[in-house]
Amino acid sequence: MSTLAHRRRTLALTLAVAAAVATPLLLTPQTADATPTPARARAADNCTAFNTVSIPPYYLNNNVWGAKNASGKQCTWLNSYRNGKANWETSFDWTGDRTSVKAYGSIILGWHWGWKEKNTRLPIRLNSGRKVTGSWTFNITQNTPTVMNVAYDVWFHQKSNPDWKDQPHDEMMVWLNRQNGAGPLGTKRETVNVGGTSWDLYVGKIVNPNSSWNVYSFVRTTNTNSATTDLTGLANTLVQKRLLANTSYLTSVEAGTEVFTGRGKLSTSAYSVSVG
Repeated sequence: MSTLAHRRRTLALTLAVAAAVATPLLLTPQTADATPTPARARAADNCTAFNTVSIPPYYLNNNVWGAKNASGKQCTWLNSYRNGKANWETSFDWTGDRTSVKAYGSIILGWHWGWKEKNTRLPIRLNSGRKVTGSWTFNITQNTPTVMNVAYDVWFHQKSNPDWKDQPHDEMMVWLNRQNGAGPLGTKRETVNVGGTSWDLYVGKIVNPNSSWNVYSFVRTTNTNSATTDLTGLANTLVQKRLLANTSYLTSVEAGTEVFTGRGKLSTSAYSVSVG
């Protein structure tokens, strides 16, 4: 997340006005065949700002929240969804300020200023002992040097059933890969080892006219293109450090690329979220 990332939250609030069992479950589509034809997968509307592609319980969002003062284009499309794994891509071509995010083409499970899909198995309360794990394999193509990350964006609320009007209380970003100087919001607090991986932990805050929330960013000290990540394990690290309440509800998991500037593509060959 950029130091100007609060722009995304303000814009998202404007545009967005428009459960639980014990055994882990790999989320799977609710239709017999969730694979679109190649023509539909690359249809022109997938380049339309904020266009969504439904793949229950997930959906893709061509989120271009920071494009107002930039020049460029972004498209996000689904290639396939089989055996609970999504194969999707985001192409982008952005110019402008290297320190501000232009877009976050992403796949969403759960709350995002409201609920678009059902049967997400979210939210979960952190002190419930339930586990949320993300599995992600991807490739980055850079046609020009691109300032970008590949990251999860995880949201927390103090209530179990937030709606579009309910602002998050905390946000946790998990950077698996960053390129050409991309950096998170806030300041570095420390380096921690969680799940056998070394992370730089940054702490910041989003401040909007009518809302504010804490932002915690775990940034891998070495880039990866394939990882299984215990998202609740990272959240519980924040609990242990008294940064996040264990009564918080994890309401959403997003995953995608924040692009500051450059031309290229993020290609996800396999993505899934397991909710315990």
